[in-house]
Amino acid sequence: MGQHDAWKKPPKLWRLKTKACHVGFNPFLSMGTVRPPIYTSSTFATESAEKLEHMFRRAYGKEPELPPEDEWPIYTRVSNPNFIMLDDKLQYIEYGAENTRVVYFPSGLSAIFTTIMALCKPGDTLLFSYPVYGGTDHQIRNILPEKLGIKTREINACDLSLTEQVIKEEAKNLQVVFIETPANPTLAMIDIEQIAEVTHKYSDAVLIVDNTFMSPILQHPFKHNADIIVYSGTKSIGGHSDLISGFVIDKNIQRASLINSIRVITGPTPSVFDAWLLLRSLDTLEIRIKQMQENAAKVARFLLNHPKVERVIYPDLFDTHSEQWRIYKKQCDGPGSMITFDPIGDKENSYTVLNNLEIFYLAVSLGGVESLAENPWYHTHSDVSEEIKAKAGMKPQSIRLSIGLEDADDLCDDLNHALSLIRN
Repeated sequence: MGQHDAWKKPPKLWRLKTKACHVGFNPFLSMGTVRPPIYTSSTFATESAEKLEHMFRRAYGKEPELPPEDEWPIYTRVSNPNFIMLDDKLQYIEYGAENTRVVYFPSGLSAIFTTIMALCKPGDTLLFSYPVYGGTDHQIRNILPEKLGIKTREINACDLSLTEQVIKEEAKNLQVVFIETPANPTLAMIDIEQIAEVTHKYSDAVLIVDNTFMSPILQHPFKHNADIIVYSGTKSIGGHSDLISGFVIDKNIQRASLINSIRVITGPTPSVFDAWLLLRSLDTLEIRIKQMQENAAKVARFLLNHPKVERVIYPDLFDTHSEQWRIYKKQCDGPGSMITFDPIGDKENSYTVLNNLEIFYLAVSLGGVESLAENPWYHTHSDVSEEIKAKAGMKPQSIRLSIGLEDADDLCDDLNHALSLIRN
């Protein structure tokens, strides 16, 4: 049997869970094993010098890339069978990504940084929404201007008229508009379609959407005219808090090839073992997301009625007459598993809660099978200025919860015990 004789593309009628289990791997190309092996080889043999030449030309973006089923790895920094299988599987899970290109990275931040390097040069402008993840904020506000000479400017992307005004002002040199929705940690909703419309109306800029909070299951940025989707694969895609990874999914295959070629040459090489773990995780992504969401909805409503909680931010609890509710219902297939809430009082009360949780781990990150809690103001967003945090609606006592797969009643009991220790 030849190299690709047994390869088959999934029928269009296959639903997501079936694709997640079967796309990207053919047992008969791996001696019948029903799970992908781990390809630890650093380099790979090629049949001819001519083929190797074309492979290197593709790696450096000088020739169009082949579809995953026809690709052949050269060297693991460039590609690897586990990377090829993983990219193909995620492409079929992401809504509207059938004719796109996925690029796998060793972290979400390296995915963002490499993409911006591919799209921007010194003197170009990048606009970004706020708040965003603290590491992204530091990268955009500090490293890009100081080290790469890229002008960066924040936008309140929840205000379309102000965003349109800034895009018009910066249109001449604008290359990237970067938004994160729902925002970390305020869960602020940004209308992707509206931002895409004004971005493409006034400029040739690329709209990048960080879709980490909602995952490919609950929000579909390509459906709303985003150009590029980025993920921290560490979070719900990985789902087990045992790996670090990132992804770029680009509707423009030629542009994605450029992003990948810069990754190849600058050297951020993902882990083969992590790629194998991610293949495992994608099989259960939809099931995990929906169960964590069910748990989160129960926890959010418990917090809403607690006497020692003054604010709960969770999409299902948005004011049904608000713009945030309209956007949420328009572009999300569910509320997700992230909750931000404010206990009464101040930082001290927040820390009282955090220090007395027993089931929730006091830890950063999100999207894993275990529930986590942290204080964004002093932890994940400690590097963000207090002015920006306050402007974004964050408070010093805010607690961010990532809800996992434990029993929801146990999670509520754990929170109730910790909240009961707050002094009025």
